[in-house]
Amino acid sequence: MRRPLRLIDLGCCSYDDAHAQQLAVRAQLISGQAADTLLLAEHDPVVTLGRRGDRSGILSAPGLREAGIAVVQTERGGNVTYHGPGQLVAYPILNLRHWGTDLRRYVERLEQVAVQTLDSYGIEAWGDSEQHGVYTARGKIASVGIHVTHWVTMHGIALNVDPDMEHWQLIAPCNLPDVNASSMALELPDCPSITTVRDQFIKSFASVFDVEPSPPARS
Repeated sequence: MRRPLRLIDLGCCSYDDAHAQQLAVRAQLISGQAADTLLLAEHDPVVTLGRRGDRSGILSAPGLREAGIAVVQTERGGNVTYHGPGQLVAYPILNLRHWGTDLRRYVERLEQVAVQTLDSYGIEAWGDSEQHGVYTARGKIASVGIHVTHWVTMHGIALNVDPDMEHWQLIAPCNLPDVNASSMALELPDCPSITTVRDQFIKSFASVFDVEPSPPARS
């Protein structure tokens, strides 16, 4: 029997609202009041800094201010990244005791979900065991950053479907100056809608983690 997975679609929301939702679901899961959950979202434009992140990855602070893009410090791993409309963000709130308490393997699984999703559209992509994330020949197409408490996960993976790529020019993804950002829209002649990609991502997540997703609920 596959483990059940609760799906919650947050729609387009602020980063702070999604973070509050993650904290609430994590507390419920730790206390045994909720099942493993996958939150899906798009965000209003924001730049986030992980635990190891610093502002050296911000290439144009004036550009961010001019675009009205806030910079937020978070507890996830990783460095600087961008979130915005046109990017599918997935926040798995999972008890890793069900999948083995191996954080590297968990990150690899998240990368595998994105790789499998992209492969379904004919995009060749791969994970990187050193510079975590998912890459194509054109550049970084998905970012990964996690946080784990009591073996329960937060944060997750963000897949670029069709975001405003000009905003990516304002940062060095994950503080890597030689890495460009890519997106499905840049990789494909006809980019699918983010809703279509979301549905495919859910299928890939179910396959990689061997779970049975519920119909998505709106929060």
